[in-house]
Amino acid sequence: MQLEHLCDVSWTYDLLHEVEPSQGADGRVYGQGTATFDGRLSGSARWSNFPRIRNHVALPDARGVIHAGESAVLFALTGLSSLDDGQGVHVMTFQTAAPTYLWLNDVLAVGEGTIDVEHARLEMRYYECRVELPLAHFTS
Repeated sequence: MQLEHLCDVSWTYDLLHEVEPSQGADGRVYGQGTATFDGRLSGSARWSNFPRIRNHVALPDARGVIHAGESAVLFALTGLSSLDDGQGVHVMTFQTAAPTYLWLNDVLAVGEGTIDVEHARLEMRYYECRVELPLAHFTS
């Protein structure tokens, strides 16, 4: 697998509600926010997230839309974020009908970065995952 830089993203929550976990249960957060994408995929986004929280780890489950010029690109995001050490890992997929960005429909992006829990902000770098092995390698 080869990783190629796709974009850097600044995520900011502007709405955040938390349900503290009860004894032995997971907590939940609901949030909405905006983001700025900069790189091969550039634009602004509006999104919402409904992660489970367990043992100071957030399991993001976000969906949103990126406005890239005149084009709209939908995305789905999952991952694992440590609320203690401020480190996060994301996986993102895309869907669009915009001719300029049709290539994103086949992209699996992975990202890493930092989480500022106090200010409800994330700074992430995403990479496009490219398969290097021929498919015949897996069919023997």
